Amino acid sequence: MSSPYSNITVSGISIYSIVAAIKSFSVLVQELMTTMKVQTRDESGALTLDTNAWYPMDDYLPVYKKIDTLLGGRGLEKVGLYIPQNAVFPPHVKDIHGALASIDVAFHMNHRKDGKSMFDPATGTMQEGIGHFAYQPVAGKNEGIMVCDNPYPCRLDQGIIKGMAQRFQPQAILAHDPHKGCRAKGDPSCTYVVTW
Repeated sequence: MSSPYSNITVSGISIYSIVAAIKSFSVLVQELMTTMKVQTRDESGALTLDTNAWYPMDDYLPVYKKIDTLLGGRGLEKVGLYIPQNAVFPPHVKDIHGALASIDVAFHMNHRKDGKSMFDPATGTMQEGIGHFAYQPVAGKNEGIMVCDNPYPCRLDQGIIKGMAQRFQPQAILAHDPHKGCRAKGDPSCTYVVTW
């Protein structure tokens, strides 16, 4: 039986954010390169990520299990927090609501399906197949709701969302809504409440 992600690839530049977040754990970085079946080597002979390449999602997803096993949930959150630190925002993103809403587009732009970007900025077309970061602002409050139904770990998503929110509102906090289920417990999605 083939994986639902067998035709999906992830951008090397996106993966590089993960490697940069754990670079102080050189043994872990090399273990992740091996897990992802990276073949490129640097001048010293060490495995190195090609930021211009695209890597099979089926080889990439197990990396998070390794991070969780070796560093725990906080390690996954740290990795997630690191990703928005280096993100480039479109000029129209000027506030926390725009930033949180843009996560889904960026998520899809960093994945390809059958060799095609899963988001086409020229047409606004988004392909299905990897789930979403669905953001909804709460009217009249400094609050928003994010529902994630993607294959990545819950704790990683928490870090990404919190990191993105705090780029625009440093005091933003994130809470996992315990009444809406959790992917870590087998539910189809996780719901997060962001307040500031």
